[in-house]
Amino acid sequence: MYVLLFNLAGPAIAGWALMIFLPSWSVTRWIARSAAFPVYLAALYVIGVVPLVVAAGPGIIGDFGSAEGVVRLLGSADAALVVWIHILAFDQLVGVMIYRDNMQTRVVPLPVQSVVLFLTLMFGPAGFLVYYVIRVARKRGPALGELRI
Repeated sequence: MYVLLFNLAGPAIAGWALMIFLPSWSVTRWIARSAAFPVYLAALYVIGVVPLVVAAGPGIIGDFGSAEGVVRLLGSADAALVVWIHILAFDQLVGVMIYRDNMQTRVVPLPVQSVVLFLTLMFGPAGFLVYYVIRVARKRGPALGELRI
């Protein structure tokens, strides 16, 4: 089941491709407004994580508090694939937030937005940090503070 969920997550790359290569297209704007791909990935995540949590029981939460516990959790192929979908969902959510904010405020030109989104796709927090620092440096207020999903 978990490999299937992983494979079902693959088409979400289309959301990234649209935001990076066709940022001004009306379809891209609609998809970003709807947050369709992050919602899709979140649904896949829930489908995968619920059986893992039910099987492990409430004690699984204790593993989150230590490095050894996290390594133990990620030692399971099923858990690792669900964690990957978790990462995909949140990276894409951050990408949608950056896209929406920049399309509204034009903190950076579209080619730079595309680079920032690519960084976010590949290195999640690093892409967010680049956009945040640029936004704050350009004195456009607290970065992403007023965004709504």
